[in-house]
Amino acid sequence: MQTRDFRKRQLWLYASIAAIAGSIFPQSTTQKQNDFAIVLDNGGHRAQIEGVAFSSNGLWLASADNGGRIVLWDIRSRRAIRAFLGKNFTEVAFTPDSKLLAAAGFDGTIRIWRTDNGKSVFGFDYPGQAEALAISPAGELVAAGGGDHNIHLWSLKTWRVVMILRGHSDDVYSVKFSPDGKRIASGGRDRTIRFWDASTGALTHTLPGHGDSVYAVAFSPDGKLLASGCRDGTIKIWDAVRGDEKRTLTGHTDSVHGVAFSPDGEILASAGFDNNVALWNPKTGTLLRMLTGHRKKIGDVVFSPDGKWLASASSDFTVRLWSTVVASHN
Repeated sequence: MQTRDFRKRQLWLYASIAAIAGSIFPQSTTQKQNDFAIVLDNGGHRAQIEGVAFSSNGLWLASADNGGRIVLWDIRSRRAIRAFLGKNFTEVAFTPDSKLLAAAGFDGTIRIWRTDNGKSVFGFDYPGQAEALAISPAGELVAAGGGDHNIHLWSLKTWRVVMILRGHSDDVYSVKFSPDGKRIASGGRDRTIRFWDASTGALTHTLPGHGDSVYAVAFSPDGKLLASGCRDGTIKIWDAVRGDEKRTLTGHTDSVHGVAFSPDGEILASAGFDNNVALWNPKTGTLLRMLTGHRKKIGDVVFSPDGKWLASASSDFTVRLWSTVVASHN
């Protein structure tokens, strides 16, 4: 049984999915155990993987590369079951009901597909490179940010623009909805984090604490904290209500492009261009463990809804799926 007391917790990470290459067809899958890694050669990616996302039902993992391919993985069988094609993908996200998959691309398009049959449903045009993507917890809105320095919100019911959030002075690299859907956080090249009211579009806070571009932001499950990853390799933890900086985490030796809280909020994972995934205690800032294995820079990281898996995506063309076993001990 999981416990929230870190003094009685031990995190073991013992498995990964790696070295994705070759055919997309699951019939040709072979698996090999090597250095705690399950190697799949049924493939897909032949370009840098920029984004990764779990479906809310916990059955699928989607990984998107900047060569224009998204691979949908079955978590139970560890096989690629579908591919979605486009151009230069940067981010990927599921709707809360897991029925739709959205992706943003450098070509300025936001594309939506059905997950059951892979059919394209709709597409939005973003005025510039689309570099950030998020779907609201209620599944009603999709938000995208990027090269025009603004965040655009579209309705997934009417397929129309709802509002445009203006305030950043340079590219927007990351955007996230709060767990209750009432707020939006964004980070960008202007070195700031900005909070917005999701219903009115009003800018509520601007946090200027980072010394370089902010590549990633993530809310804690209770919405009280926000983590941000920076080009200078640091991670900051913020009070997401007041906007106060609580602590700075150091450990990566290159830029941080992904941050994610575990579902219980007890662990923060970060993805670095130093080829490592770091695990932190967000309450104390303690580095718990550094996960090694990727051969090149890591662009994104995400926990599964049940917290049993941690996925990391890399420019070595692989996704690693780390199994987390949390054990209580005296």
